[in-house]
Amino acid sequence: MVMFQKTCLALLMLPTIAAADPASKVTLIENPFNEVVRKGTEISGARLVGFLSAPTGRLEGNSIEVAAAIPVAWRGQSLCLKVVSADGLYESRNTYRVAPDWGGGRVVLSYPSTHEAEALAYPGSQIAGLVSLGDCRKPQPLVAPISWGRGGGDTLSILLNTARSEETFLTFPEEPDLEDVACEAIASDLRTAFDTRCDLPRELAVRSAIEVVVISFKNGEMGPEERLNLQFGAVP
Repeated sequence: MVMFQKTCLALLMLPTIAAADPASKVTLIENPFNEVVRKGTEISGARLVGFLSAPTGRLEGNSIEVAAAIPVAWRGQSLCLKVVSADGLYESRNTYRVAPDWGGGRVVLSYPSTHEAEALAYPGSQIAGLVSLGDCRKPQPLVAPISWGRGGGDTLSILLNTARSEETFLTFPEEPDLEDVACEAIASDLRTAFDTRCDLPRELAVRSAIEVVVISFKNGEMGPEERLNLQFGAVP
């Protein structure tokens, strides 16, 4: 099962021949790099906080590597990379530009952190991140996955801020053959930025995009549904 999951993730983040030099195709346009380490937490209203694969433990080595699976349809446009810790104390938010001839696939993003020690102190299970279409001043609802650390982890996950809901589920209205996903609470006492993890089924590895509906229950009552448009960076 673990080997199959790794194979699926490799397919999801597979680079393409069209992007022979992918590092030059997606460029960081922020200067300086937008990154902060807070002394106190800030409440965020965002529901979807992460769409990524990451190791559960701390990153090996002493440097951060962030890669993204960027759809070919995003060529010539801006994207926003957001990374945040579960306690909300570490956060980065930066805009990148995708080249007009981008061929789709996986690319390692420039991440010139000046707070590597603080970021690396968190295990991968307490880091969330994603890329969204559009610059960081006004990102759009289309999101694509990142990997945190070299190679990421064994599972692609969605990380949510559910305001400490007791139960959260993912449903797939366009894919009736897919079973609902029961999400789990993050194992941390400090869950300000996100509190829930949902591991995506391996069947999604063959799709380029899918709509996901998030349903949460708190105090026995169902909260409002939220629809997520997940892009997997696959090349058509």
